[in-house]
Amino acid sequence: MKLPFKQIAGVILVIAVVFAGYFFYDRFRGHTTVEKLAAIIHDEDLRKLTSRLESGLKDDSISVRQRAALAIGRIGGKKSADLLYAALNDASLDVAGTAAFALGLTGESQYAQKLLDAASDMPGAVAARAVEAAGRLADTSSTEIHSQLSGYLNDPSPEVREAACFALYLTRAREESGSLIGLLATEPDTLVQRKALFALARLGGADATPVFFRFLADADPYVRGLSVRGLSQSRDPQALQYLAIALNDGDPNVQAQAAMGLAGKQSIEAATYLERKLPSVHDEKVWLEIIAGLQRTGDPRALDEVQRVMAEDSSVNICSEALKYIASVEKDRAVNLLDSVLLGKPRPEVRVACAEAYGLIGHATVVPRVVTLFADEDPMVRSAAFETLVKLDSGNVDFYINKALADKDYVLVLQGISAIQERKLQSYLSKLTELMGKGEDVDPDIRRSIVEALPTFFETMGRDSAVVRLLIAGILDKNYIVRRSAAEIYKSQMNEDRDRMVPPAETRISEGEIAKALGAYNGANPTAVIATSRGDIEVELRFDLAPLTVLNFITLAKAGFYNGLVFHRVVPNFVIQGGDPHGDGSGGPGYYIRCEYSEEPYERGTVGIATSGKDTGGSQFFITLSPQPHLDGRYTVFGQVISGMENADKIVKRDVIQRITIREGKS
Repeated sequence: MKLPFKQIAGVILVIAVVFAGYFFYDRFRGHTTVEKLAAIIHDEDLRKLTSRLESGLKDDSISVRQRAALAIGRIGGKKSADLLYAALNDASLDVAGTAAFALGLTGESQYAQKLLDAASDMPGAVAARAVEAAGRLADTSSTEIHSQLSGYLNDPSPEVREAACFALYLTRAREESGSLIGLLATEPDTLVQRKALFALARLGGADATPVFFRFLADADPYVRGLSVRGLSQSRDPQALQYLAIALNDGDPNVQAQAAMGLAGKQSIEAATYLERKLPSVHDEKVWLEIIAGLQRTGDPRALDEVQRVMAEDSSVNICSEALKYIASVEKDRAVNLLDSVLLGKPRPEVRVACAEAYGLIGHATVVPRVVTLFADEDPMVRSAAFETLVKLDSGNVDFYINKALADKDYVLVLQGISAIQERKLQSYLSKLTELMGKGEDVDPDIRRSIVEALPTFFETMGRDSAVVRLLIAGILDKNYIVRRSAAEIYKSQMNEDRDRMVPPAETRISEGEIAKALGAYNGANPTAVIATSRGDIEVELRFDLAPLTVLNFITLAKAGFYNGLVFHRVVPNFVIQGGDPHGDGSGGPGYYIRCEYSEEPYERGTVGIATSGKDTGGSQFFITLSPQPHLDGRYTVFGQVISGMENADKIVKRDVIQRITIREGKS
């Protein structure tokens, strides 16, 4: 039975009135602090500067104003910078300080000078953040700013002096290394000393070697590691002897750092120190660094020792590195060894090493063997074989690229696209267009890689219509990161802003879910217990710093995503990194999460999210083995080890993450 038109219209009118009433009620009623914070976090996830974010800067709550300032800085852009510069005058020093830090994230370099001009009249804590932010916004060409930053090394506030040291590093102000050396001669504050030494070790300096040698005797292994890094860059002949001394340091991380430094010298004397040290080394990570260094120098004197250790030690890592060293020094005489190893059907990691070792032999005669590995069942092996084949067999590069593009594993496809880009192969444009046309059936990393290869085609083909159409397809892609990359390339290649065609990012977590989590974790961050083959590592998850990252990590952990994955990257005195289902650093959950940069520094045991660019995180995480200031403000901090750091120190490459258990509430 049909309802009369007037009844239908009446029902529609009632529904409209109800919705309108709720809209105006929700808009004009007073919102709780939790609701305001949830709105800010949600809008930040959109990567869009909304009216709610702008109004957050004027809220009565200090915590709301702080969170709004941080969100606006993470979004970036000219308007964001204008808003944050005005917020430097906030009545709360906490808000003003956060605004200064956030302004440094915007990328608006014209504010570097303004920040330094304002810093002299600011309280010390805010001034320190303003000085550091100026360093983030300036660059190597900003010599006048470098000089002003150097002036802040004499500031009465140690926080400002520390920030000035870091800012000089950020701007790569090598010409100011003398100022850092002068500061280290008189500076009484330990934290300022450490930051000045960090900056000097990164920047280098002709007269810095005596400074590094002085700190080589420091009680703190972190400080000794900084000295070793500085000596590694020094051209002073004495630096080599100091590195040899550090090779016998009591801390294995410092030993490994010294091995890397000696390897970089690539001299007979440096190789002699490494070769002499090898028989007495019992730490696997130090042994691997020494062998990698000897491989780089091509020194054959450790051959007998390496063969002895390889015969006695069953470690996959040692076997893999030993094979590559032997191949690098024995060349084609190592073919029989590699063949015999492969006949034993070793683990995929060893087959990867064999593919790389054949490449180190460098003769076309090994190509048939590598072709066999290119058909291996494991994608990591096929990946290593591809890299070797395109170097050794240039006449058949097209065959290998086509095979890679057709591979079922996306990493091979990415390698094929990279090879096309490197070689500027115009003939593959139609294939890339075909891949892009498959939309979400193709991994977002592949679509992003295609877009980022297009500047090469513009270089060789100009503004060819087919290239432009492919770029526009990128702008219309359903993935925000792909769209953003395409819009940036369009602007640089076509001198036209297409940002208006890029809709906000997709959010994975609703505003309501964020509000619920804010209530649940108010004052009590959750923890995660990472059970590994070396023991448990307990981490406080910093929901207060990076709520979206923590919620994503908790979701993956509870789903068992991390169970059985490995730590695929281990760098002594730097990081251990895991969480990649592909097992080689190229994988993730199939989506991206936004970066949540903060002022939290990377100290020993800090947990961060690995990315391949802004907003490209997912599941991979790393734990720092020592302070790493160069990561500050560049990678999301979302945790801190609170127990089991000694187990993190024991982790070697390919150690297993057995499971991750989430505990609601701080232990």
